[in-house]
Amino acid sequence: MLPKIPKRKEPRYETAIVADVFIKKWNPIAKKKVVVLDLSWHGFKIEFMNEKTWDVKSGATFTIRIPITQFNISTLKYLKLEIIVKWCDKELKRAGGIFVHPKGEKAIVLGNLIQKLAILKQTEDDIVDGSTTEQSSVNNEEAS
Repeated sequence: MLPKIPKRKEPRYETAIVADVFIKKWNPIAKKKVVVLDLSWHGFKIEFMNEKTWDVKSGATFTIRIPITQFNISTLKYLKLEIIVKWCDKELKRAGGIFVHPKGEKAIVLGNLIQKLAILKQTEDDIVDGSTTEQSSVNNEEAS
């Protein structure tokens, strides 16, 4: 019997980006507002806003349009990706899933977005924890 190999976990980056999800491809007006709670190469977690009825099911395929102008990573205004819902929580009105293999410019822009979120998280952690240079100078002052 082979040993169980743990899955490789990619870091997930928390966000609060308000995006649009298009439920039906043939009807671009039928869109719902969502908040992208976290994002990684392997997937996402979203929370639906102002939803009275819940019609999202596991296995559903949607299109998400994420505004990216605030990140200054591309000349595009939006990143439009196909997504597949893998799980959903009806009480919290949340869903999570994966991207349908982005290719070309979309893959590059998604990579840049994830990299930008990683940099923003790192600078946020430095602000909260204090940078290592500040901590080392404080430790040196206490030692002398």
